[in-house]
Amino acid sequence: MNGAGRRILVFLAKLVVSTVLIGFVLYRIDLDEIRAAAANPNWFWLVGALAIYGLSAVGGALQWSWILRAAGIEASGHEIRRLYFIGLFFNNFLPANIGGDAYKIGDLGRRENRPQAVFCATLLDRLVGLGALAFLAMIAYAGCTLAGIALPRTALLLVPVLLLILAVVAFLLSRRIGSRLPALFRALKMERLADQVAKITAELVHFRHRTRWLAGIFAFSMGVQLLRMLTHLAVAAGLGFALSGSQSMQLLVLIPLLAISLTLPITINGIGLRESVSASLLTWAGIPESHAVAMEVAAFLVMVAISLQGGILLWLGGAKPKRVPEGGGN
Repeated sequence: MNGAGRRILVFLAKLVVSTVLIGFVLYRIDLDEIRAAAANPNWFWLVGALAIYGLSAVGGALQWSWILRAAGIEASGHEIRRLYFIGLFFNNFLPANIGGDAYKIGDLGRRENRPQAVFCATLLDRLVGLGALAFLAMIAYAGCTLAGIALPRTALLLVPVLLLILAVVAFLLSRRIGSRLPALFRALKMERLADQVAKITAELVHFRHRTRWLAGIFAFSMGVQLLRMLTHLAVAAGLGFALSGSQSMQLLVLIPLLAISLTLPITINGIGLRESVSASLLTWAGIPESHAVAMEVAAFLVMVAISLQGGILLWLGGAKPKRVPEGGGN
């Protein structure tokens, strides 16, 4: 089976999973209950949710730009922000979980003539963001434990998730491993892969031994992720759900678990998975299933609304590819 055939097969498999999960949710919860949960919106809080998520998106673009700068990418800040929002648009409107990242890496990598550098910066950006989210959730988990607030045992999955992310970052930035991987692939007669790995490990050199800088990026990312968590709480207020302090603390643990589950590439843009997991997980905070599904669908629509500007930016166009000076680029 060729590449196109495999992509179609994967898409159909994801479509089936999304359809089955949506059917399961609608079997458990009457659609009218979900509609009723969102029948009396408070537009002040919903607009606030848009503003909070929009601010987090600007912060995310800034974080990506800092990592790109550390990798030696010279694109303007305006162009980096443009590509970031186009990536958000693709993530929400393409039937693939990494469509936005693929576009950003492909477009900026071609114009800067350094696709491996953009790939490494984008991968590090993703890992830092996911790690910051897990770390914030663990802080909230500790707070809930001290306050005697109940949480599901699945919340303990945050510990191995964070440890795994730290291990992957350490693996990527290890000088010893980076120097040995290309030789290993060449010994296995995988020359093309060895060449690509050698280029990637060469680009990762920019981030090694920058512990203080990485700590600063991580701290900033925690702020970005906190804004994204608060978006869900603002949406809950926008739908008229009166959350207690204990419920809000629980959601600061449960929402990251939901977000981590959505990184699994088993559905189309998380459709079906988002609704089924929220209906099962967020009820631990004393939220009815219909309210949990309505809240997460509304939060997703907030993200979609912000990402629409990426579609406008894509339509308007952007910077032209960088030209190599006559006589070579030396």
